[in-house]
Amino acid sequence: MKKFVQMLLIMCMVVFSAQVAFANADRATVQEGADITAVKRIAVAAPLYMPVSDKAPNKELLTQILSDASRVSHRYVISYDGVAEGIKTATNVDIKSLDRRQAAKVFKENAANYADAYVVLTVANSSRTTFFFDVFKAGTNELLYTYEIRANKSEEDSVATFNNLCEQFYKHLDRSTDDQLKANSKKK
Repeated sequence: MKKFVQMLLIMCMVVFSAQVAFANADRATVQEGADITAVKRIAVAAPLYMPVSDKAPNKELLTQILSDASRVSHRYVISYDGVAEGIKTATNVDIKSLDRRQAAKVFKENAANYADAYVVLTVANSSRTTFFFDVFKAGTNELLYTYEIRANKSEEDSVATFNNLCEQFYKHLDRSTDDQLKANSKKK
């Protein structure tokens, strides 16, 4: 019986150390004074991204991945295409046909009509792919929340990897919101 308990203990240690070894490095930051609990609807902005490998998704596919990954979140997420169609209908401006800077400006000016906040994804491709998610308050463009996650060296730039990183963003945003709700309820 003693040998069985020792083997079980060793097996648990191996499993837990493997989970830690293969976890993505990440960091979440809620800006001082920011209220992320008020964010119920998030619009997805066009990502800042240039694919570097042939297997990597293109910019349009990455935008779709970011929208689709929201299925793990409790928030209502509005796709970039949805906001673009709304802007085109309301103002007769097609942001998809504009250059990146003009499209971003028009998007920021109109995002408050569709969501409480919007998320901008920036992808850095160096030795390891790193995703930077910045959540801004719609209307004021005030930074509310940042999340950085780095892919493991063994993970290649693929749809599966990008989907996993985007899902982690939504999960951590929900976790940070729950933590802020708990902290606010303790103050009262």
